[in-house]
Amino acid sequence: MCGEGVDVRFDDVWITGTGGVLGELLPVRQAVTDGRYAAADAAEAGMTSVSVSVESPPEMAVRAGRLALGTASPGLHLHGAARFQGIDLWSASCWIASRLLPGPLAGLSMQVNALCNSGLAALELAATTLTARQDLREALITVADWFPEPAVDRWNLDSGVLLGDGGAAAVLGRGGGQLRLLSCVSWTDPSLEGLQRGNEPFHAASPAVLKPLVLRRLAREFYAVSGRSPASVVDAHVTGVRTVVAQALAEAGTTLDEARWAVPPFVGRTSFRFGYAQPLGLDPARTLVDLGLSTGHMGGVDHLYALDHLLRGDLLAPGDKVVLIGVGGGFTFSCAVLQAA
Repeated sequence: MCGEGVDVRFDDVWITGTGGVLGELLPVRQAVTDGRYAAADAAEAGMTSVSVSVESPPEMAVRAGRLALGTASPGLHLHGAARFQGIDLWSASCWIASRLLPGPLAGLSMQVNALCNSGLAALELAATTLTARQDLREALITVADWFPEPAVDRWNLDSGVLLGDGGAAAVLGRGGGQLRLLSCVSWTDPSLEGLQRGNEPFHAASPAVLKPLVLRRLAREFYAVSGRSPASVVDAHVTGVRTVVAQALAEAGTTLDEARWAVPPFVGRTSFRFGYAQPLGLDPARTLVDLGLSTGHMGGVDHLYALDHLLRGDLLAPGDKVVLIGVGGGFTFSCAVLQAA
């Protein structure tokens, strides 16, 4: 929705299980030595390694889902993804559900694509559906993204960030769990969609297999044809981030200072500083920025992977609050506030 944010306060929606998987962590210095990644770009991003997987996104999602499910039997399954899932005109979500859930579902199994905001988009949709449908007791969210060469040049796709492969999952239910969802707010500024389109015409089939996608080229084309400046885009980004964070915190009745963790996307160090830390006044020690610098930006996976990392690493005390901040091309902005049981 444009303009006013869509906000929902949740009274009894809980995360009862999580899962997260990575590929092999490839050192960034190796790519610089090999000539695949410019030393100046590496210095700007500040990333130390990226997750590189030999598994497809659905396979990573199944592994993460098995870690999250426990004894749950969800009636709703949402699979988030920013990129191609391995086969055209095919339901990756149903393939994942067939391997994780015992038989037919009482609700949908479907894919959610809000690009790099897909994890939080799926969280909001699943929580809202559980609130509206009392017959559904549990929902499963999986999310997985994969950036294999030559379809994607993860080293040069975009400035200030490197892309990593990974999968994550979460089970939502009622009546208690590990984390209570307090609020979730989303907001969209569609005037920025051209940053990933540039002057590119519509194609009958993806040209990525013939020519690797380079988002920084498309961004330059967008600036040339739209009259927008990079500074105006940064301002719009900051406005979107501030809007959803302020509304989500107000709905949850809390502040950023009261949150134990505030987790934006796993972008590079410079993008983190100007896009999130400075505009919001974030303390880097409470953001998992170093985790992201070791995995790379995993498309829509970052936030659910972060939750799994916090829970499995015993990094949450009872009552601790977590603020998840998501941004996806288009541009969509989301913020979810959760509290440890």
